[in-house]
Amino acid sequence: MDAVSPTSTSPAPSVSPYEGVRSAPAPVTQASFAAIFEKHLASARSEIEGVRAEIASLRDGGARNLAMSPRASESSKPMSVADVVARLKTMSTGDSADPYGWRQMARGTGEQVIGPGYGAIFERQIQQESGFAPDVVFGLRKSSAGAEGIAQLMPQYYPNVNRADPQAALIAGAKSMDHYLGAWDGDVRKALASYNAGLGKVRQVVASHGEKWESALPLETRQYLSAIVGNMSPVFSRPSSMAAVFGGRGPGGVLTMPVDRTGSRPAAGGLDLFAHAGSAVRAPADGTVRIATGDEGPVVTIDHGNGWQSTLRGVDGVLPSDGATVRRGEVVGAVDTGARVALGLTLNGRAVDPIRYLLG
Repeated sequence: MDAVSPTSTSPAPSVSPYEGVRSAPAPVTQASFAAIFEKHLASARSEIEGVRAEIASLRDGGARNLAMSPRASESSKPMSVADVVARLKTMSTGDSADPYGWRQMARGTGEQVIGPGYGAIFERQIQQESGFAPDVVFGLRKSSAGAEGIAQLMPQYYPNVNRADPQAALIAGAKSMDHYLGAWDGDVRKALASYNAGLGKVRQVVASHGEKWESALPLETRQYLSAIVGNMSPVFSRPSSMAAVFGGRGPGGVLTMPVDRTGSRPAAGGLDLFAHAGSAVRAPADGTVRIATGDEGPVVTIDHGNGWQSTLRGVDGVLPSDGATVRRGEVVGAVDTGARVALGLTLNGRAVDPIRYLLG
């Protein structure tokens, strides 16, 4: 899944027993290519189907037996790459930054398949994979490792996905990222590295190098991480454009559990965590603290950057000063006598379910 480059010489990602999600992706029900382009480009169905058939005839000597790709007519006249690119230019949306709607499609797929807040970072990932270049998106140009399409999927891992269909490829890529996030307890950097270099390779370097695992990655993968999420400094201190998640973590595990809970239950606007009175309350992720007073006592809000905030109610004891910077896992108080801490999570002021983002 390396980024496409005409001069790329990077080896194919290593295969590991943990990459089953690639070899047996769940079937996807989706609109046809024509429907996608009608929606985004407002072009005629017949013209789009003709282009699709002509593109298919160019791929791999005319091989068109992918499960999600309807066969083109045997009488279709092959087009040159230049012809395909020229035809696509006539279908422009008029948006120079997103001429075929693929950036918007990537953002939406990230939000829907991986989780709220992941759309922007998934778009950055796909930008690094294919650059949204039409000849790459439609499989007319592959990476040196053989990766194909907008999400740079390896054929042996995705035999039933039409890798030249942007929507199908984006869904498959997003499902893989969700899988890798689960494998790494939500660690975005390790998940991205696994997408690029292979899960087995990343497991190997993490096991052998510990906290310095990134230094042992292939150069291409280190550059891949830097291009998408920057260096390893806390995300709340970076420009918000660098990432859409915080603390180096993402969907499937943004937050560390703030208490040693004895139980929990969903609550309006968040999650109630039951814990022993007097036990420690910890920061669920890096951020800047704001202290306010609510009807039931102190309210600890931690701004994690990029629109993410967590709130903790039911906290007593010694609290951080207002405006203090805290690190993930740092003690920010104690569970009050009610033996319950209410955890809330918002993204750009909109409440999201903390359960999807909790570790442990």
